[in-house]
Amino acid sequence: MLILRNIDALMDLPLDPPSLLGTGARVFAATHACVCNPLRKPHYPRDWVRANCAYTTQHGAAAAAQVQGAPATAGLGMPNGGLQVVNPSAAVYERIVGRLAEAAATEGYEFADQSLLGDLFAGRWVALPYVYNGLKTMRWAGVHAEIWRDEEVRNVHFILSPKPWEEEEGGEGADETHKWWWRCDAERRRGERERGLVDGF
Repeated sequence: MLILRNIDALMDLPLDPPSLLGTGARVFAATHACVCNPLRKPHYPRDWVRANCAYTTQHGAAAAAQVQGAPATAGLGMPNGGLQVVNPSAAVYERIVGRLAEAAATEGYEFADQSLLGDLFAGRWVALPYVYNGLKTMRWAGVHAEIWRDEEVRNVHFILSPKPWEEEEGGEGADETHKWWWRCDAERRRGERERGLVDGF
């Protein structure tokens, strides 16, 4: 992940209090999973296509997509596990652990945490706008370039390989978001050198 702009507003997001024991309508917050499968990975579920993606429902309202997520039930209704906002709750934890113990319920989960959370709390989570967890693939033509705005994205999630840190510096290819990471990393290293911290990372 690469935080580009302030995300402090997430700390004030109204979520269910622990006293609701995980039964409310705002159990946690996350962005939607993008179910477009832009690399056409054959092991992904067959219903992971652009027509079933929550973000596709926002293509006609790009300005709104910068400040509000599609409803939690839009598309396949699955949260992305990359960034989540939670109110710590022992009861919610117990619900999750209880579901994990049900082999029949979980054996079909293809995406671990996000499959479990999307199933257990279907429609009862807060869908954040994509800008808080901008999946790098969303910027690509044919995915969700219709709503992506470089200047609005607060946090980039580097899903799928290659990751920018797996590439050689200067060889970051055509993905613009990787170039952002390399620029940020170079700035970090420069600042560390100026403070006498040279640890090779």
